[in-house]
Amino acid sequence: MTISDEKQRRDVGRRTLDDRDIRELGFTCYSTTARVDQLAQLSAPDLSPSTDDEPRKRLKKGEVKPPPKPRGGPRPGWPQGRHARLHAQMQIVNHWVELGYAEVERPNRDQPLWVVVTRAGMKRIGAPYDDVPFPEGNLEHMYLINEVRLFLLRSTKIPQHTWTSERELYKDEPFKYAGLEVGHRADGVMTIEVDADFTRDKETIHLEGGEKIAVEVERTRKDFTGLEEDILPDLLRQYERVWYFCNPGPYQAVSKSRAKLPVEDQKRILVFRLLPHWWQWKQPPQKREE
Repeated sequence: MTISDEKQRRDVGRRTLDDRDIRELGFTCYSTTARVDQLAQLSAPDLSPSTDDEPRKRLKKGEVKPPPKPRGGPRPGWPQGRHARLHAQMQIVNHWVELGYAEVERPNRDQPLWVVVTRAGMKRIGAPYDDVPFPEGNLEHMYLINEVRLFLLRSTKIPQHTWTSERELYKDEPFKYAGLEVGHRADGVMTIEVDADFTRDKETIHLEGGEKIAVEVERTRKDFTGLEEDILPDLLRQYERVWYFCNPGPYQAVSKSRAKLPVEDQKRILVFRLLPHWWQWKQPPQKREE
């Protein structure tokens, strides 16, 4: 075997992606961007949220390096601690970067990196998009949309569905010209694939295959005046149902706006509380409940 043959053999797998890579690059691309800790949750076999753990510590001067872990034997499963997951996921992300399929951004040094799929990466996964500027001013909202997406994916109560991202909805909108009225664009849309029953608060709701559910995410308490007169009726004209996911502040405001609508319209709107999350990466541990 020549040196060139050996080098070629070492490089055989380096230009390839597996199913996990394709899934996570797609998640990132269709969402425009995703933070590494969210991709680390997507890597978990059960999509479970991370638990709190201690970050990896650098050795202090004179501190003895711990013995290496034994090699061989069964491989450990995907880590559960958030810092351990971050370290594991970065190895995957670095592989994408080396291949030219992704780039990383650090808009906040107190938070994990963000991933953006490059033009080469979009071509590799068949995503029909052009490059867009990194959405630095809208990251918290995008983070929460990704959190909702992960919740919908892992929940055993949510019926089988396909997801259409806001980026896809924007791409499919008609060319805008003076006088054209375009309806409110949702943060995402769920399309129910098969007839199914969904139970919430002891109430069973029948969802038919093909139904489209607009998904909205509200992170801050803002002026919701007229929500029941403008946005909610607009969404109900476009979609069979509307699901709102809210932080504690806007949860009450959206619920009050919903209560002002006719009863039949209220039945088509559900308001959920967002689960605790790690947007503030250095915050104290939160209790997570499903």
